[in-house]
Amino acid sequence: MNNKIKILLVGLAALCAISLVIAFQLNAVNKSLRSQYTQKEIEWQADKQSLDQQLKSTLSARNKLNTELSDLRVKFDSLTKDQGALQGKFDLVTKERATLVEKVQDMAKQKKDLEEEVAKLKKGGATSEEPSAVQTSVAGAPSDDAYWANILREKASLEIQVKNLNTQLSDLQLKTEKAMEEGRKLELQLKTTLEGKADLERRIVYNEKLAETLSEDLVREKRDKKAISEQLISIRSENFELKSRLMALGDKKTSLETKLVDLQQEREVLSKRLSELDQILQERVDQIIQVKDDIKQARAQTKEVSTKDSRVVQLQPIVVKASEEAGSRKKTPAAGQVLAINEENNFVIVDMGEQDGVKVGETLSIYRNTQKIATVEVIQTRKEISAADIKSVTSGAKIKVGDMVS
Repeated sequence: MNNKIKILLVGLAALCAISLVIAFQLNAVNKSLRSQYTQKEIEWQADKQSLDQQLKSTLSARNKLNTELSDLRVKFDSLTKDQGALQGKFDLVTKERATLVEKVQDMAKQKKDLEEEVAKLKKGGATSEEPSAVQTSVAGAPSDDAYWANILREKASLEIQVKNLNTQLSDLQLKTEKAMEEGRKLELQLKTTLEGKADLERRIVYNEKLAETLSEDLVREKRDKKAISEQLISIRSENFELKSRLMALGDKKTSLETKLVDLQQEREVLSKRLSELDQILQERVDQIIQVKDDIKQARAQTKEVSTKDSRVVQLQPIVVKASEEAGSRKKTPAAGQVLAINEENNFVIVDMGEQDGVKVGETLSIYRNTQKIATVEVIQTRKEISAADIKSVTSGAKIKVGDMVS
């Protein structure tokens, strides 16, 4: 019984220690999970703020680029209009130049024709011998001078016109050159504007892609936050379950402690009972020893009486055959007998002890009329008596005081 109580107490202590270790581990896991959640939440807030700032900067840059693009488009439209106007002016200048060139050519032809005519007339006036022609020439001398004066005036005026046309033509050439230079400048400006437009479009596309990536990052962060929140909810539920288990373990611990207290009380009661039983057994053993001593004294007295009276009374000798002795030995294999029975705690007391060679853990058999009725195991030994747990009893049988033990 003491071994069982010790084993039970050790098991209860081990269970309490295991429950305390589990509670400590659960508390440590809960603290680590809370710290990880707070750290993750701080990191997520920092990432969210940085992403919001990047998104704001990209949106502002995008708006700025859109305004610049609109300004460049307006400039491009104005430059295209200026280019159209300059192209129209250039076309007008080229047309005027062509007309002036045609006029100069016509005037040059007229001058050449007039010079040929003057040369022909001079030749005709020098070689003519006809009197009519001389007369007409003499008579028409003043008219010829006026004619030649007119021709010279026209020639001078034509030369002046040619000079004017040449100056106009040079002015037009300068204007055309200026217009060409302005056109080249406009083409360069148009090219630069187109390049700036393409660059802005590329930047806009890049900013749009960046905004898409930022939006994707935000969506991913939101998903991660949702997953973390779900994980936190699951962790909280697990924590709640663990707390409930811990509470249940605490309740079990309290119940086990109460059981332990009850067992200790029972142990004290049992120890008291055992001490009482030991006292009773000791008293009974003393009584048995006293009875044995009385029996020995009675036997000695009877022997003395028998020796004294042997001369007077002679009894026939009792002859016991060997077979009967062997049968009697087989019928009485016991070396002791049951002194007391404790049915409540399921053990018996026998009159065999350490002096008879009985040891703790030894198995003994109980007989009644040469029939085995029970098996017991020794749990405590004294000098002349022993206590043994009842392991098995034959069905229909019941151990009684006085049954033989071997």
